[in-house]
Amino acid sequence: MQVAPSAARRQRGFTLFELMMTLTLAGVLAAIAVPNMRDFMRNNRLSSAANDLLRSVQVARSEAVKRQTIVTACASSNPSATDPTCSGGEMTGWIVFQDANNNWDRDADEAVLVRQTAPGLVTVLNDNTGKVSYSPTGFANNTAGQTPTSRVVICDERGNRTVGANSLARALVIEATGRARITRDPTEITNALTATGGSCT
Repeated sequence: MQVAPSAARRQRGFTLFELMMTLTLAGVLAAIAVPNMRDFMRNNRLSSAANDLLRSVQVARSEAVKRQTIVTACASSNPSATDPTCSGGEMTGWIVFQDANNNWDRDADEAVLVRQTAPGLVTVLNDNTGKVSYSPTGFANNTAGQTPTSRVVICDERGNRTVGANSLARALVIEATGRARITRDPTEITNALTATGGSCT
C-alpha cells in the first residue's frame, strides 16, 4: 500500500520556526529559574548552618544533664583535628566537649561529643569568645571569669536584607538560662550584628 506524498511530508518533524520558538521559550524559562535556584541554594546553606549550630548547642545541654557533668561548646579553628581545641574567636567551626575541669577550654583528655565545620560561602559572627557552657542541671554554667556567647549571626553577602517579614540572615540567640533558638527577625538580627561588631559583607 502506497503512502500519499502529502502524508509523508507531514511526518518530517519540527519546522525551523517551531524549533526556534521552543528554544526561545526554554531560554526565557531558564532566565527566570536560574536566579531563583541560586537564592534557594543560598537560603538552604544558611538554614543548614544555623540548624547545625543550634543542634550542637542543644546536644551540649542535653549531654550535660545525661552525663551529670559540665559540657561546653566552643568555636574551634580545627574541629576535625585529632586533638581539637577552642580558638576563642570566630566560629569557622565548633566543637562540643565534656569539660571535666570547668575551664571552658578543651584539654587533651576531655571527650569530644560534636565536631562541626561551618559551610563555605557562609559568614558566622559571634559575640564574646564563642563559648557556651552547661551545668548538670541543664541551665547555663555561669563560671566566674567566663563570659558566654549569647549571639551568633549566620549570613552571606546578601546581609540582613528583609524579604517579606523575615531577614535572609539567621541568628542563634542563647538566653541567660541557656535556652537556644534560631531567629530570622530583622530587628533581632540587627541587634545581634551590633553585639558581634561584625558585618556580613
